[in-house]
This record gives sequence, structure tokens and C-alpha cells, in this order.
Amino acid sequence: MPLRGTGAEFAEWMDLQLKASTLVHRRKFTWREKRRTKRFLESSAAMLRDRVEAEQAFLCGPMPPQASPLVLFTKQFACDEEHSPLHLSMLVEPEPEPEPDPDPAAGGHAGTAPFVSPHFGEGLRCVRSWTRSDGGPITSIAYAWNDAARDIDLVLKGHYDDPDLLEASLDAIDDFAKSIWIT
Repeated sequence: MPLRGTGAEFAEWMDLQLKASTLVHRRKFTWREKRRTKRFLESSAAMLRDRVEAEQAFLCGPMPPQASPLVLFTKQFACDEEHSPLHLSMLVEPEPEPEPDPDPAAGGHAGTAPFVSPHFGEGLRCVRSWTRSDGGPITSIAYAWNDAARDIDLVLKGHYDDPDLLEASLDAIDDFAKSIWIT
């Protein structure tokens, strides 16, 4: 998803995205699904343009067509040395606004684990769930790597408001994270 550029470029991308979605799901979308998808894409792009310094975002599509896709974005940071696991864990932690609910019975949980990418080597994956101030659930997923060959730290991050659906799609999301590379 392009986050910068003209409105015409975004509209062209959105039409291509809808065509690709119909191919992936092997069926024609209803006009309601198309309208809902377009609204979601427009609002996601607008929100991300204001909140992240990124040129593009990625739509991870293992979600069913009735559900909104998971929007992920990458951030690169210059680094001058290989960082410790503690440093990488700080990169994958969510912003300080929503503190995860420490009570698993209340739906909050967190987990950080090693994650290996064929393109970046060993890194970390962090999945955190909490309850928003409006009472709704939200889950963040973040991956972080230190790529010493390119002198960068790389973070891939996204949020989703259906923790169960994100958890059920975790293998596909991991496969997507493993597929990213830098040109």
C-alpha cells in the first residue's frame, strides 16, 4: 500500500488490490465487500500517513475476505553496531500508550520469542494483546532484526482488533515476515 504519492496512484493501486483479492479468494467480491474494502484501505492509509514515517505498508491477506486485512509497515533505523537481544526487544515492544493487561483471564497476554528470517537472520517476534480504553480488544505483532551487513535495525509491525483471528493466522503472518527483503 503506497503511503506517499498522488491520489490517482493510490486509486490505481486500490483497483489492483481489489482484483488481486478476488484472485486470492477465488471468487468475485460483492459490491458491499468492495465498498468495505475500499473504505478500510483509504482509512488505513490516511491513519498510517499521519502516524508513521514509511513509504509503504503491507496488507497481509491470510484473513478471510469478510475480515479486514492485517496492515503491517516497516521502519528502518541506522545502527552502528550489532545490538543485544534487549535492544531488539525494545524495538518490538508496542508504543507506550496501551499497556497490556497483565491478567490473562482478562484477555491480555504478551510473548516475545526468537524469530529467524532467511534474509535477516535471527531476530525477535513479539505478540501482545490488551483491552483498549473503549473496551475493545487489540493485538500488536512486531518483528525486529539487526542487519549488520546493511548497518540497520528493521522493524515490521502491525495491529489488529481481533486477537483470535490474528492468532489463528499467525503461521501465515510468520511466513509473510520471512518473505520480506530489502533491495
